[in-house]
Amino acid sequence: MKPKYKVNLKELARLREWKAKNKKGRKQKLEHPLQYYRSFIDIDAVNSISRRHLYHCPVQKRLVHLLSDGEANAYKRLMYEPDVIGIREQFPLHLPKTLKIASKLRFIHPRNWKTKELYIMTTDLLVDRVNFTSGEVYQQACNFKYWDAIYQYTDEGIVIKKSWRTWQKNQIEEIYWLENNVECIQATERDSTKIAVQNISWFQMRHDLNVAQSELQYFKRLFFKSYSNNPRAWLEVHLAYVCKLMGASFRDAQAIFQFAAYHHELSLNIEYPIRLSEPVAVNL
Repeated sequence: MKPKYKVNLKELARLREWKAKNKKGRKQKLEHPLQYYRSFIDIDAVNSISRRHLYHCPVQKRLVHLLSDGEANAYKRLMYEPDVIGIREQFPLHLPKTLKIASKLRFIHPRNWKTKELYIMTTDLLVDRVNFTSGEVYQQACNFKYWDAIYQYTDEGIVIKKSWRTWQKNQIEEIYWLENNVECIQATERDSTKIAVQNISWFQMRHDLNVAQSELQYFKRLFFKSYSNNPRAWLEVHLAYVCKLMGASFRDAQAIFQFAAYHHELSLNIEYPIRLSEPVAVNL
């Protein structure tokens, strides 16, 4: 028996409004290529008791709507990756296509279970990346779920999937993107730890620091020399050594460190807390 569906006029009207806003915004001269983007779902439209984030992204220069702590961490972790140009969150999928895919799979398309009205499916994070070798810009779709919501351990310690309905919706989304030659990945909070995101957030505070290339290279040489001489020293010891030889303030040296770390000029292990009063793990 085929599932029953009804057209959701409010959803379609919201989609038209979203398209119009983004079309208008795209025509503006902006600092970032995706600064115009507006999320299809904003945090006020979600009927959930979970924590939501209205985050001002200093890189994309706009407000970003993120629907959980884990999704917010995933966004910040992705933005830190050097080949990521920008990210569109809560990106709507073409309803006729997702409906067709669901029909082929014999899955029920997401809908209001009482009224049978169709929901427009969305991808949590649509990432624009650049291939540094070819210069080609390509996309990657990222679906975020908490690990415990979609996986579990058996008594033998083997990881298996659970929540079959969630995986059905994930499969519709994955096929949708594959038909558009876009990879769709499943992300969980284990891909973006709180410690890593805390480090990235600190680095990001100085992501747009105005520093000359010659000054940056000089900082790196001094920092690496200090670290090579004493890798177990606290971070503030290395920065004190650098600022003394550069003739700069400690605050300026710290700002250059944050800038260099965010732009991968320094290869750091961000899975450990990076604090002034602790050693820092550097890959020389």
